[in-house]
Amino acid sequence: MDQDILMSRDHPGLAEVMKLKDVIRADQVAQDVWEDCLARFMGINRTDSRCMDVIDRHGKITAGTLASEARLTTGAVTVVVDRLEAVGYVVRERDPADRRKVWISITPIAGEISSRVFAHFQLLTPLLISRYSPDQLSAIVEFLEVGTRVNLELATILEQHVDRKGTTPQALLVAARQFERNGARHMKAMIDALLNGTPDK
Repeated sequence: MDQDILMSRDHPGLAEVMKLKDVIRADQVAQDVWEDCLARFMGINRTDSRCMDVIDRHGKITAGTLASEARLTTGAVTVVVDRLEAVGYVVRERDPADRRKVWISITPIAGEISSRVFAHFQLLTPLLISRYSPDQLSAIVEFLEVGTRVNLELATILEQHVDRKGTTPQALLVAARQFERNGARHMKAMIDALLNGTPDK
C-alpha cells in the first residue's frame, strides 16, 4: 500500500480510520474496566480470570495449551489452576485413553455463574442481525481476527524488550525505538501476506 496515499489527509476513508482507532482505544478501556470488575466479582485476579476465559472457550484444555494461549509459563499455569481448583471454578481430570494427559475444564457452577453474568450480551444478537448484513458481519469478524493476531504477535516482540531488572524512562525510550523498528518490519510482512491472501502458517 502506498504510504503517501495512506497518510494523505485527503485520502478517502482516512477520517473514518482515525475515528475507528479512537473507538478501538475506548473499547479497550471499557473491556479493561469490565474485566477488572468481573475478576473482583469472582474473587480472583486478572490472570486467573484470563485463564478461566481460555478454558471456558475450549471446553476442556491441557495445561500446555492453556500456557501457550494465556502467554504464561507452565509453572505459572500450574499455580493458576491450583488457585482456581481450590475455589471450585475448575477441575482436573485424567484422560481415560491416556492417563498421562490431564484435562482442565470449568466446573458446572462456574459455568452457570459465567452464563448468567454474560447473559445480557446475548441481547446484542438481534441488534447485530437486524442492523448488519452477513457480509458486514463477516467483515467485522475478519477485522477482529486480524486485530487478535496483530496484538498477540506484537506482544511476543515487545516481550523481548522487557527489562526484568527494572529500567528508567530514558532506557524505555531506547527500547521503544527498537521495538518500533522490529514491529514495523513484522507488521509490513504480515500486512503484505494479508493483502495478498497468503494463508496463516
